[in-house]
Amino acid sequence: MHMASPIDRLDMMEQELMQMKSMRNNMQMMPMAGLQMMQSQSAGMLPPLNQTQQPQVVHIHEGGNGGTSSGGGVDTAQHQEIMKAHKEMLNALKETQSSHSQLLLQHRDLEKQHGDLLKAHKDLIQKMATMSTGGKGAAAKKKAKAPSLGVVRLDYNYPPAAGDTDSPASYGYDVFYRATPGLTFEAAQAGQFSEEVERRFAESIKYLEARGVNAITGDCGFMMAFQILARKIASKPVFMSSMVQCPVIEAAMAKDDKILILTANGDSLRDQKQVLLRECGFDCTDGKFIIRGCQDIPGFDAVAKGLKVPLEIVQPGVVKMVKAILKRNPKISAILMECSELPAYSDALRYHTGLPVWDAITACDFYISAFQDNPRFGVGDWQESWDGEQEEYEFGKHLTKDDQQKLVNKVTEQARKKEKAKKHKNALDKVTKSVAKTSFPKLGILRLDYNYPPSAGDVDCPASYGYDLLYRSVPGFTFEMCQSGKLSPTVEKDFIAALKWLEKKGASIITGDCGFMMAFQPIARDVVKVPVFMSSMVQCPMISVAFDKYDKILILTANDATLKPQKETLLSHCGFDVDDNRFVIRGCQDVPGFDAVAKGEKVNVEYVTPGIVKMVKKLLEQFPTIRAINLECSELPPYADALRQETKLPVFDAITAADYFISARQDNPRFGFNQWQCDWDGEHDEYELGDNLSDSELARMESLGR
Repeated sequence: MHMASPIDRLDMMEQELMQMKSMRNNMQMMPMAGLQMMQSQSAGMLPPLNQTQQPQVVHIHEGGNGGTSSGGGVDTAQHQEIMKAHKEMLNALKETQSSHSQLLLQHRDLEKQHGDLLKAHKDLIQKMATMSTGGKGAAAKKKAKAPSLGVVRLDYNYPPAAGDTDSPASYGYDVFYRATPGLTFEAAQAGQFSEEVERRFAESIKYLEARGVNAITGDCGFMMAFQILARKIASKPVFMSSMVQCPVIEAAMAKDDKILILTANGDSLRDQKQVLLRECGFDCTDGKFIIRGCQDIPGFDAVAKGLKVPLEIVQPGVVKMVKAILKRNPKISAILMECSELPAYSDALRYHTGLPVWDAITACDFYISAFQDNPRFGVGDWQESWDGEQEEYEFGKHLTKDDQQKLVNKVTEQARKKEKAKKHKNALDKVTKSVAKTSFPKLGILRLDYNYPPSAGDVDCPASYGYDLLYRSVPGFTFEMCQSGKLSPTVEKDFIAALKWLEKKGASIITGDCGFMMAFQPIARDVVKVPVFMSSMVQCPMISVAFDKYDKILILTANDATLKPQKETLLSHCGFDVDDNRFVIRGCQDVPGFDAVAKGEKVNVEYVTPGIVKMVKKLLEQFPTIRAINLECSELPPYADALRQETKLPVFDAITAADYFISARQDNPRFGFNQWQCDWDGEHDEYELGDNLSDSELARMESLGR
């Protein structure tokens, strides 16, 4: 049986009371003879509170305000019911008011957050507008300087060739030098120096930082022995040797592949076994690395003598020696030039061997790229362009006269003519020979079965790159499966087929379009012969080695909770320990607008950018020792430039990783062997998800609904 609600009952009782009051007023004006009749009529008009209640007689007292009878008449019961209903209503109103107050507080918080985001968004738009107009107006903000490199030089005076770390012609950005009195080649080779030389070494680093350099390196591979000391002194990334690249290169190769390490003298490198193992993850006794010195190549002895190296004589000798090594060791799949005077021969080896070649310059370019404005996407025109001119430098410059007197290798009176960096290779003094040109390197990208509109900067957007691309999706390889770290038998078969297809079609390097693909790095790198990196996380060892052990590195991911389950894979294949307190891991899932990533919708980069910047700035306040940022998610690179501009920190992402690996396959336009590679035409092939698949494979694409 339906019962009326307390509020309905209260309304009904109020109506009854109004009727009773009206009748009482009327009765006071009538003769007493009609009183009983009115009472009877009144009682008959009042409906019961509920259908089970018996009818009651209402007693009205004359000359009063209408009290209740001592016998507990209906007016008492009605009054109690009214009071009870009234109390229930008050409680309900109180609860409603409390909920309303809480909602108002939450609404105010949301309004404040929204206001902060709108303000940050407005500020960012204003900055972009200001920069696009050349910085005109009172609100104009000065552009950041183009990044520059600092080089700590040995106390060793010689004429460096283009490609050498000590030649400004080797770089496409500003470079500043500072020699260290007493830090001779012999001292570096021994891995020890006196307290006085240590002080001068520290002064060199501090001087370079005072010049505003963004990264610091050394001009001798043996300086790796001083890596720990250097990174304690510096606040900028420090890498004293090209050997810091070893873990990244090794992670990209099959477990049975070997890596050739070329050095000035093979025996001397082995003496630094413990330092290299501790700082670079490089084990001299590991069969994976084959170490060979160039000391017996005709003309290369000029390095030890401090004379100008005859490139036209040494280059053929280097190529001949490496070809002989490859013939004896066909498992070699990559080459690393340890000596800082060897990059001049990298292009020749790339051409003649077809292998990727890394050197001191690819390492320098990698660290500098984390500070550079990416011209293809992100915040634009916030940084000055390099003017193409290098500072004139002579050995001993930037030292006081007293320090110059302490140099073992004295400053010569007659200044040698220095080579300047050039922007165009046709103006360079390179070793040239008529050869059949090879194709410009291509990046192969393995795609999930996940259809969404990528923004510029995203791994899946061709506009993110300055070279050719090849895409291939894997049917059934959904984001959820990728996140789980496990492939079904059918998807694993298609995964392997896609990798082989990319290699067959000419991909020089292969990557994936989701950071969680790192779980499948062991499968991918053993399937193909080209370098494979399935996530930007492979950069972590190269980033962490450049900073002090007490410094922190921020890892930004789409969702921090989903990154941690890949702990073992990240540790074994990237050298990245999720539990290491040096790494601060934060997800962007709560940044307004970033939820479009999870929904598979197009991200409004302009709207999301202020939220990303705001979140990172708060993290920097919370963790002031953060020195670098790595963007793990493949959809985060569009925000890299904004973070570089606002935080002044180096920002690494999937694109810096791709550019780094491609550089090992690319003709360096500033020095070395010339005219061996075709130029990129600047055009990308059109691609839609599902292209390059057979009809049967297309039918298995879940995201296309076919």
